[in-house]
Amino acid sequence: MTGARAASAARPGPAQPPGALLPAQTSADAPATDGTPALQHEQGYEYQELPTSAPRTGQLASLPVPRLTDVPTSLPGMRADGGVLRGCWIAAASMTGTSHLVHGTSGQDVYRYTVTKDGSGLILVVCDGLGSRPATAQTGAELLASYLCEAASHITGRQMALAPQDVLRDVLAAGSVAVQRHRVAVLGSLTDSDLASTVAVCWLPLPADDDEAAGDGVQGTDPGGESAGSGQGHAVRVGDCNVFTLSSGRYETAFPADEGPANLVTGYLPDDDAHRLAEYAPVVLDGVEAVILTTDGLAIDLFDSPSVRTWLASCWSVPCSAARMLDSLRYRRQGSHDDRTALVAWPTASASAPPASETRVPGQADPSAAHPRPKP
Repeated sequence: MTGARAASAARPGPAQPPGALLPAQTSADAPATDGTPALQHEQGYEYQELPTSAPRTGQLASLPVPRLTDVPTSLPGMRADGGVLRGCWIAAASMTGTSHLVHGTSGQDVYRYTVTKDGSGLILVVCDGLGSRPATAQTGAELLASYLCEAASHITGRQMALAPQDVLRDVLAAGSVAVQRHRVAVLGSLTDSDLASTVAVCWLPLPADDDEAAGDGVQGTDPGGESAGSGQGHAVRVGDCNVFTLSSGRYETAFPADEGPANLVTGYLPDDDAHRLAEYAPVVLDGVEAVILTTDGLAIDLFDSPSVRTWLASCWSVPCSAARMLDSLRYRRQGSHDDRTALVAWPTASASAPPASETRVPGQADPSAAHPRPKP
């Protein structure tokens, strides 16, 4: 998360409410693509880049020479995963934003995923360290994401069926306390604000069928309550990370877009009162192809740019590999300089259906993937 959000293009109209359908691409936001390999000549450096068909929208300056950081706790500039976890296909990617690369600072986004110990739920987590702490916030994001996964792994299906809001708020509080204890024990010179991070956590029901779980060697268990057939997940957040669902090219959002000042953080963890800061939202899964967790940099682009929405819908309409996830985030958009992180789960993807082909031209939508339709 960086102050560069303030430089992004103004958002048209009021913020979208939770559950709002995001409109289709307009001609004013139509992308241009460049799929040809070429030498890059930037500030005296010459290097090669792989081609991509990711869109380029708006008036774009030349990319700056990426400056690496010498901070020992810095994060890798690119991270990606793709594969099956407990019968559910997951893919994720995170890329350091140009606002960090131009100054030689670390990216601050982190993603994590796990499965509850009773096998009833999939846990997805994204965290975004505050840009005002460039030397330490990424450490806070990593600690928070890991401790949240540990706390959430003890959730049971029965608990989620009875009181999902309370359970997930307790998870946030437990993760926050764990980071504070770690700070005191190991990082005594730092304060809570040095490790500040925004966060979103999502619980998705998993099937209890042994055969469905056998694909990755995990024994199926009785969730004791809500199951994959119930059609509902649950999400909590602190700050401006977000959760989207995708179905036939149409997006819905669990939380509203932030319409306040672009660089104003409304809440972060660790904090002594995580329960008060937490926002809860149900995640309806009926008819949903993909559930998407994002940090604020990517969430802003999804809210504000029809071309980005169309591009990502074409990329994520079916499960994809780690390499394709990285390529999906290589679009360029005027004013978009923050880290980009997406953690995507396809809850109903068939085990017999392969991920999106790596031989398909990037950006070319599947024939079955419809473009987003305008909001009525």
